[in-house]
Amino acid sequence: MSSTFFGLELSRRALESQQAALNITGHNIANANTQGYTRQIANLTATTPDTIPVAGRNLSLGSGVTLDTITRARDAFVDRQVRGETSKQQYWGAKQDSLTKVEDILNEPSDYSLSNDMNQFWGAWSNLSTDPENAGARSVVKERTLTLTDSFHAISTQISDRQNDLDSQVNVQISQINVYANQIKDLNDQIKRAEVSGDNPNDLRDSRDNLVDELSKIVSVRVTETPDPNFTDRQVNIFKVDIGNETTPPQTLVNDGVVSQIVGVTAQSGIDIGFGKNDITTVKWAGGAPNGCAGTLNLGQNMGTLQANIETRDTYLQNTLLPKYDILAAGIVTAVNELHKKGNVTGTVTTLTNFFNPVNLSASTISLNSSDINNIVTGLGTAGDGSIATAISSLSGGWSSLSIASQGTNKTTYGTSLGDYYRAAVDQVGVDVQQANRMKAGEDVLVTNVTNQRESLSGVSLDEEMTNLIKYQKSYSAAARMVTMMDDMLSTIMNMGITK
Repeated sequence: MSSTFFGLELSRRALESQQAALNITGHNIANANTQGYTRQIANLTATTPDTIPVAGRNLSLGSGVTLDTITRARDAFVDRQVRGETSKQQYWGAKQDSLTKVEDILNEPSDYSLSNDMNQFWGAWSNLSTDPENAGARSVVKERTLTLTDSFHAISTQISDRQNDLDSQVNVQISQINVYANQIKDLNDQIKRAEVSGDNPNDLRDSRDNLVDELSKIVSVRVTETPDPNFTDRQVNIFKVDIGNETTPPQTLVNDGVVSQIVGVTAQSGIDIGFGKNDITTVKWAGGAPNGCAGTLNLGQNMGTLQANIETRDTYLQNTLLPKYDILAAGIVTAVNELHKKGNVTGTVTTLTNFFNPVNLSASTISLNSSDINNIVTGLGTAGDGSIATAISSLSGGWSSLSIASQGTNKTTYGTSLGDYYRAAVDQVGVDVQQANRMKAGEDVLVTNVTNQRESLSGVSLDEEMTNLIKYQKSYSAAARMVTMMDDMLSTIMNMGITK
């Protein structure tokens, strides 16, 4: 049989539950503009009914409502989509930034570019060929040569400086991954303690998810959350974070309360160098790989800023772009020297010295062979007709002035001319920048779409919350009215038979 105060107890539970729901709604409204906040849902459930005998049989009589759980409006599949597309977006964003800066280094086309300096260099030789004895024309050749070599040196230095900048970024990103890993592990410990005690630490989970979102910008991330088999009477989870390419076994950065660290390794020594050093070319697990996976971290393909910066520094700048400038410098040195040494004076064949230093065959070292231009540049051919200067100036358009053997070698390496080779290199940089721009724009759209999808599920809608406020407030008022009604009923019972 139900208690005399059954109705009051039922109303009390209703008041408490609706008040808690109002507080949760207020919490949502307060955090409507909080970055990374997930909307919380009050899950109300009916309490265990009482059993009452009626006409020889038992009936269940509802005993009210209680707040069962407070859950987050979160979808693991959508989260994975957001993090995957974010990794790709950040990869192409980093590529776009680096390649744009490379394009700025080249400064093509302009009056202060290497192509302009090359044109003026060939033009100076052409002018010298018309007046081989002119000291002024000789000086112009020297100045144009020094300008050309300085341009090569400047580009080489700027590429090296860009590599050093990327070194610093890689160091910072490796350090940041380790920091995020430790913070996620600490949150795992706090959340597990709360779950063991029966709590539902939603705000701590938001903080952990925000860290994973930030981590996904640096490297590809996958999250796995499974029930802890050590707890069968309550919901306690194991939270695991894998990074980089999907491999077997997985590359686990954080496994519940266990965290692994990564470190940059030099290609030259293969020794862990910690942070603040240059020439990091690979990323490895510090102290051994987790779960028996490979020692070197597999970053995957086109995922995260860390991979983009390493690829740009080691593959694009060091192995692709800089060698093209070295090859171009070597081609200019070799071709000009071959023709320059054919010069003769007063009809007597005389082997002249090299115009460029034949040993310095790279963009960073290309140099004139002597500071005294009169000891190098004669510009003379047979009987002083300036044919040597003419032959050198013709290198701007092809190889016909070189020996047959040199023509074949240069055609194989440079194509039709040195100028065409350089234009192709510059054009390739432009194509790479355009690709990065297109891919970044495409990923921006995808990230916006999946973020909006997550926001529609997890974000706070003030319209919806205001509706919930009214709903819970009316329910609270109705429960309060029920208390008043039960009080009147009990007063009637207590006053029965009492007369004045």
